[in-house]
Amino acid sequence: MSILNNTQVVDRTDAINLIKPIPQLISSLGLFKAAPVATNVIQFDYKEDTFNILSDKQRNTAGKNTMSSEFYRMHSLPIPHYPVENSITYNELSGIRGFGIDTERTIETAVADELERQAVRHDIHNEYLRAAMLLNGQVVTTHFGTIDVYNEFGVTRQTEAINMGSGVLSGFLSATQKAKRGLKNGSQVRGYICLCGASFFNQLINTAEVKAAYTNSQANGNPLRNELWEAMSGYTVFRYGNIDFVLYTDEFTDGSGLITILDPAKAVLFPRATLGNEWYGPVAKLSGIGASGAKRFASSYRDPKDRFVDVESEQNTLVLTTQCAASVLITIA
Repeated sequence: MSILNNTQVVDRTDAINLIKPIPQLISSLGLFKAAPVATNVIQFDYKEDTFNILSDKQRNTAGKNTMSSEFYRMHSLPIPHYPVENSITYNELSGIRGFGIDTERTIETAVADELERQAVRHDIHNEYLRAAMLLNGQVVTTHFGTIDVYNEFGVTRQTEAINMGSGVLSGFLSATQKAKRGLKNGSQVRGYICLCGASFFNQLINTAEVKAAYTNSQANGNPLRNELWEAMSGYTVFRYGNIDFVLYTDEFTDGSGLITILDPAKAVLFPRATLGNEWYGPVAKLSGIGASGAKRFASSYRDPKDRFVDVESEQNTLVLTTQCAASVLITIA
């Protein structure tokens, strides 16, 4: 349906979801499993099972290996709502050359361009949600306060202090063992990644233990960079002790200034495994009642008096690390 010939809402959800996402590091690691839901509040059960090895028994006797009683706790959390909108007016089209072209912008082109701009903003916001949850275990919201997974699940964050003078590798191997023991969902571990703040990274690569591995990695390339290709461009990466170390200095803006997710003097180590979920709620319109959620929604609406076109999109997303015990905060001893 052409937007030139109607004054009703046009669903642009398919269009905005077809726009290629911006390659970003944490989003590319596959740590969070998508989970569309039909409500604005998610409820889920959380449990931890310990499976001991079996003891052999005499045949045909009463003695058996027993299973402990299964206990779990139900959690209920709201899904935050993140809407974006913009109006395209006559003054933005009439006599205005389109970006990178010599001809006047059309309404269709302007709507497509605006959808792409909004898609980029949603991509950046999704990366921020994943980074804040992975590195700090938190989602900060305006209307629901701060959702802290360590408080929510009653888990103490695991830590490891690394002596940069000696025993660097043994310290990191200790951290990988903590991360492995903290992973309780049976997910397959595909390796370990350590995201490092700038000053932490600089101290690390200048230790006698690590310097040779770093120099060799820069000369010969790195498996993680090859695997994640475009998402890894602009990142400094090296592998040591089966751990991929990444210089992570990503920052975000919230309208009032820069947000730094990772303390420059610290690092966070975690397994490449499924660490949690991304819950997607339904669109915040009458059509969303009882409908399943999606990554994002979009629509456009032409003013009946032909003065503007509104383009709006939204995401209803809650990113949650249910395996927060598998994330280890690394400091310098």
